[in-house]
Amino acid sequence: MNLSRYWNIVFYRALAGVKAESRQNYLGYLWYLLEPVLSTVILYFAFAKVMGRGGADYVMFLLIGLTTWQWYEGACLQAASSLKLKLHILQHFDLPKFLFPLVSVLVSTWKFVCVSGVVVASLMVVGHRPGLNYFYLPAIFGCELLLILSVAIPLAVIVTYVNDAMTLATSSFRILFFVSGIFFDTDKVPVAQRGLFYANPIAGIIESFRNVLLKDLPPNWDALLRGAVQSTVVLALGLWLCHHINRRIMKHVAP
Repeated sequence: MNLSRYWNIVFYRALAGVKAESRQNYLGYLWYLLEPVLSTVILYFAFAKVMGRGGADYVMFLLIGLTTWQWYEGACLQAASSLKLKLHILQHFDLPKFLFPLVSVLVSTWKFVCVSGVVVASLMVVGHRPGLNYFYLPAIFGCELLLILSVAIPLAVIVTYVNDAMTLATSSFRILFFVSGIFFDTDKVPVAQRGLFYANPIAGIIESFRNVLLKDLPPNWDALLRGAVQSTVVLALGLWLCHHINRRIMKHVAP
């Protein structure tokens, strides 16, 4: 599997996907930002106003958590059905199976980059100036991208074989949403439970983005490194799975 041979396909399919999604909504690219903003407003009202929690920076605290989470969840769930939806193409062209979830991930990544620029600008408006810790942002970004690919590629294969896997994946993400530190700080997690908390790699990534953007602190390197190692192992298994089923998949799923 040589990605360089197929890079043009991946790039132009991702570009076409971004344009297609923007045309489907009247608000176009603006909708990419409105999605996390609306979720932030709802959660802020629920936790800060109704339950009396949060503080002066709680809106930005929620917005960083939600944008980070929505890139993760959106990319993985879109990629999950990408291979199954393109089986008609595979009947005519023998392409590596990892290309289809990769394209979906890149489309979602472009959305995240656009939204992240607005989030950083918003932080500056409310008084959080960029510091030297901003140089760590590419490393955190890379860790999340690695995590997304490690989930998206094997999930796309599994969903192609097992219809119920998509329902299970959606339910799993719904559960993880509440335990990933999106609307609470890591300090609220009991020390005895933090090992289990950080076993979920996205939790350390959300914390690291907040450390850099909101607190002007370095990332949580221990959590990032642990998550990167886990993601690398799972991604290698996912790529092996794609290679293993490369010529068998049409035989099993074709009508």
